[in-house]
Amino acid sequence: MKIRPHRDSAATLESIALTDIILNIFIFFFTAFSLVYTFNPAREARIIVKLPKADVKAPVDQKAPILVTINSRNEVFLNNKQKNLKDLKSELQSLIAFDKMRPVIVRADRSVVFDHVVQVLDVAKNSGVERLGIAIEERVPLASPSS
Repeated sequence: MKIRPHRDSAATLESIALTDIILNIFIFFFTAFSLVYTFNPAREARIIVKLPKADVKAPVDQKAPILVTINSRNEVFLNNKQKNLKDLKSELQSLIAFDKMRPVIVRADRSVVFDHVVQVLDVAKNSGVERLGIAIEERVPLASPSS
């Protein structure tokens, strides 16, 4: 007597197709959301820089300054867009073409090598910038002991 094993197939053609469709939908949404997160303009606008501290005096005039940022990895950004030193010079020349007195502020992380800051300042000066400054954090005054 021949005994036939009982084979009840749990995976039918419809369940395999449905599983394939669901996996493709997951892949699509994971890819789409990761791209939305990666290229989010609000996330790109936040470049974390720890500024050095110093005493601050109020500026005389309030023209909108051009911001050049150097982060802790020595990457240079002009208005939140990464630039190399050659591109920085041409971009600065075009930004100050009509107003040479427009201030340029260099924001450098305190861990950046000083030579790199000097190179950026040199590029800014050679591009024709008349008013050049370095951003700092305001130093909190120490409270004097009361007598």
